[in-house]
Amino acid sequence: MDAEVAIGALSAALAVLGTVAAFLQLRRTPAASVSLPPALAVTGNQDSRRPLVVGDVPREPVSHMCREELLAEVSTVLAKSRVCVLIGGRGVGKTHLAATYVRDQLCVDVARVLWIVADDVAAVITSLADFARQAGAVDEVVDTEPAARTALRWLENESERSVIVFDNALDADAIARWMPQRGNAHVLITTTNQDFIVFGVTVHVDVFTPAQAVTFLCSRASLDDPGAAAMVARELGQLPLALAQAGAVIRRHRWSFAEYLAGFRSMPLRSLLPRVPGDNYPRTLEEATLLSVSEVEHSDPNGLVRRLIDLMAVLSEAGVRRDLLRTLRVEPASVDEALGGLANASVVGFDVSGKQVAMHRLTRQVMLARARTEGRIRDTVQDALTLLTPATEAQPAPGVDVVDHIAEVWAEARTVLASDGEDDDIWAELLRLRRWSVKRLVDMGEFSRAVAVGLTVFSEHRALAPSDDECIALARRALIDAYVTADHENEAVSYAEEALADRVRLAGLDHPATVGARNLLGYCCECAGQLDRALTIHRYNLGESIRVCGPDAPSTMRARINLASTYRSMGDLARAVPLFEENLAENLRVYGPDHASTINARGELARSYVRTGRAVEGVQLHEENAAFETDEQRADIHLTWWPQYRAAAYSAAGRHAEAIEQLRALVQRVDDVLPRDNPRAIRLRLFLARALLAGRRHTEALALFERTVVDRGRVLGIDHPSSLNARRNLGLALATTGRRRRARAVLSAVVSDYTRVLGSEHPYTRTARSDITSLPKSRGFVWG
Repeated sequence: MDAEVAIGALSAALAVLGTVAAFLQLRRTPAASVSLPPALAVTGNQDSRRPLVVGDVPREPVSHMCREELLAEVSTVLAKSRVCVLIGGRGVGKTHLAATYVRDQLCVDVARVLWIVADDVAAVITSLADFARQAGAVDEVVDTEPAARTALRWLENESERSVIVFDNALDADAIARWMPQRGNAHVLITTTNQDFIVFGVTVHVDVFTPAQAVTFLCSRASLDDPGAAAMVARELGQLPLALAQAGAVIRRHRWSFAEYLAGFRSMPLRSLLPRVPGDNYPRTLEEATLLSVSEVEHSDPNGLVRRLIDLMAVLSEAGVRRDLLRTLRVEPASVDEALGGLANASVVGFDVSGKQVAMHRLTRQVMLARARTEGRIRDTVQDALTLLTPATEAQPAPGVDVVDHIAEVWAEARTVLASDGEDDDIWAELLRLRRWSVKRLVDMGEFSRAVAVGLTVFSEHRALAPSDDECIALARRALIDAYVTADHENEAVSYAEEALADRVRLAGLDHPATVGARNLLGYCCECAGQLDRALTIHRYNLGESIRVCGPDAPSTMRARINLASTYRSMGDLARAVPLFEENLAENLRVYGPDHASTINARGELARSYVRTGRAVEGVQLHEENAAFETDEQRADIHLTWWPQYRAAAYSAAGRHAEAIEQLRALVQRVDDVLPRDNPRAIRLRLFLARALLAGRRHTEALALFERTVVDRGRVLGIDHPSSLNARRNLGLALATTGRRRRARAVLSAVVSDYTRVLGSEHPYTRTARSDITSLPKSRGFVWG
């Protein structure tokens, strides 16, 4: 009996061991060898009336913006190709675009959808394994990776159409291992990683258009105020994620767009762009941005990526030239590699030329906040100076982008630099760069901006530098030059008076700097039409310059030519011409024929000769000057002063075709380069109008005279002396073309306005009055 019991127990044990072995064998068996019932192998356990959906396809969000053009592009790609890659920065709406496509496909002919959150390869494998189980391709007890491989093989052999989405894919190598290589499975990948462009046709997803942004934000915030919404959208860079989060905050707090905008500029970003509860997106904008950046920074042990990110955060949001970033004190190739990594992760983007790199304004804001929190702004400012200081000394001179960079660095530096002497060297260089900015804007013809920046820079200097510091005088001079070139001479006069008072206070009367300041004041007075005052100043200053500086000093040359110019402005050519002749002779004696001062003296004498009817002599002097122009000077768009007067001399000498041709070329050049309302461009059109009139091309001439009147009135104001002069020129042109009744009306109105603005005995008023007196025999006007 005991033996029988023992044998029975042994049999039972062997049976258990057999069951365990069978189970373990099943666990080791590849999924492909698992036998399935025929019906299950074809359709799995899914309901044949409904597509199988595995994974969480994002639902349609509140205020969904259907981006029809992008959606059509995706559909077109997947109609011809098995793979479509949606690439763009974080928050641009790649996931929602993919989800919209999937939801549309679920309404038509797709048999199954697999939505995979692909930022981690383990999650990809798990999702594929889960799909295999739900589709019935494997038994529930099969290991995850074999199940995932079975899912791929099963999808590759299925005839019915499937759609697989790899959302937020990061690792191209990892994803490549888990994509179907054939069959009727279409793959849609969303990613920030440019490496994925090798997978298939790429659709680039960018921010909303302005119209889309406004529509979406108004709907999301439940406000109907498109104008104010547009302002918020611009502040948020039209980024869909930011607009969604901002709209939710506005609606929750019952704010207006204006209230939100005010808070956005003063409150922390995370409080105004928080994650929306219940939304599909799992992160705040700040978290998403930091995640993208950290992925790139972790692969850069030398810290160059972080330095470049910090730099771009303090430089202009319009973007930075790659060649400027290469001047950082590291190997240029290292800079290119770091920028490439950032671009590959869609943290920054290049323009089509590859020469300019930019960062979305909200990314920039997040990075700037991080640098402030971590205490790196001071070091970043020093990095910026290593780029900007050499840029201001480069030839050819840089464009307005460097001005913008300087302004941004200055604004950020003021929040961190010490005022106790520790950072004096940095302050001094920043102030120098700010003054350079004003001068550069003047040189580029950006006169209105030069004035605005000049006022700010001068205020900054007075607030930061000691009252007797020379840098204050330099900032004031930059502002004066900006005012004069912008034809705002009256505003320049008060600053010139202040400059002279400071020089007298600091240096005394018997100092060359005082003579120079007095000369500047006289020049500003002449430009502003304060001719009597200018004459008094220049007469006195010429004597002072000879006494203090000597007869051959540059200040004496300037004092003499400015006195002669004032006589000419007053119409007193009998006194003006001999002074101009004396000035040229003195310049030739002291400096020689090709010195800049001599060229200026020769040109001013030539203008005066033309004014007195000695056009041939004027042409000769202008052509002498032209012989000293270098090819570089001829190509410089800003050196149009003497060429325009040379062309005018040709016209006065009867060489109309040459004058018109040269002036047309000059007008074209400045219109191509300078801002539309630049006073230099307006002046050139006036010169061309005069030449056309002299060449009897009356219709075109009158149209240009009319345009000059409108342009100067709009830019300078209708009572500006230059605007009045434009109207006087129109009146004379009308008289020349036989339209005497209208000419008289125009000139009479001009005389009335000259009298009101400048007084009845001002030289300009008297000249305009004499035009009416001589109207019956008018043949035009005198060049000069």
